[in-house]
Amino acid sequence: MQQKLRRRAAIAAIAALSVFTVSPTVSSAAEEKPISIAIQYGYAYLPVVVADQKGFFSKQLAAKRITTAVQIKKISGAPAINDALISGTIDIGAYGLPGMLIAAEKTKTSIKIRGLAALVAGDNGFYTNKADVKDLKDLGSSDRIAVTSTTGQQGLLVRMAAKKAFGDARHFDTMMVQLPHPDATSGLLAGGTISAYVAPHPYSDVLDGNPKIHKLFNFSDYLGQQVTSGLLATTGKFIDDRKDAALAVVAAIDEADAFIRDNPKEAAAIFLASEKSSLNAAQIEKMLEGVKGEWGIQPKGVMSFADFMSETGLLKSKLSKWQDVFFEPVSTGQGT
Repeated sequence: MQQKLRRRAAIAAIAALSVFTVSPTVSSAAEEKPISIAIQYGYAYLPVVVADQKGFFSKQLAAKRITTAVQIKKISGAPAINDALISGTIDIGAYGLPGMLIAAEKTKTSIKIRGLAALVAGDNGFYTNKADVKDLKDLGSSDRIAVTSTTGQQGLLVRMAAKKAFGDARHFDTMMVQLPHPDATSGLLAGGTISAYVAPHPYSDVLDGNPKIHKLFNFSDYLGQQVTSGLLATTGKFIDDRKDAALAVVAAIDEADAFIRDNPKEAAAIFLASEKSSLNAAQIEKMLEGVKGEWGIQPKGVMSFADFMSETGLLKSKLSKWQDVFFEPVSTGQGT
């Protein structure tokens, strides 16, 4: 009898030991799984590229004793990034502010997509190739305004401007045409069917130097505030599973923002090494020097866009506060 009891005790001890030796291995494997971040092309995503190239992701993860790699993927098109985040193919994805607000509303009872960190509050200029157009009211029904998407950042800015100018947000709806930024830039310069174009950097920098084109205004001036144009978003599951890793990513983006502000020449070189541009290194450096106030992890203009989107039916419900669509630590900061 005593021999059986000793045998049972030994088996129990081995079982208990196996629990304590297996559990840390599982946890370590979870932490070592690479963090995948999908971004699009353009200067708005430069903080992610800088954080990767300068080792800020590795540094901030190591500070939290996390041994994992960060994988950066470049994907063309916001819908593809949205699908990848929903399917779990990526952990973090780059969005425009309108796209994130729509995704947050649609997934608030499921995977809970929310903003993780703002990247840039990039300004847009309203450009025209018609010398006689000095004001929005000078545009006629036959004019065409190029935007990347009528329901995206540029399209919504046009509608917000139309509401201010005419009291009717839909005034320009039949005049807007959807074109990728390179095609819109070429179309405006060619002087064909495109009469106006809502241009962000670096496309606005190309247009600023052309005598055939003039700018009516920057939207931040016309509407009276900056608006976040690029941000990173993730899911509630990623936050629940890897909160410390998420915090490290935010810290790395914050560090990258400071680097871009303080080192525009090196940041320009990093940008040109990561993708093609019609601007040279000196032009990119000059652009970065001019937009120092746009970088930051705190979002801007969230409520302005959310209120407008609910008024125009793009959001089904009114957002109570911007913090409801961002995760910590950004949601505890001074966003708007």
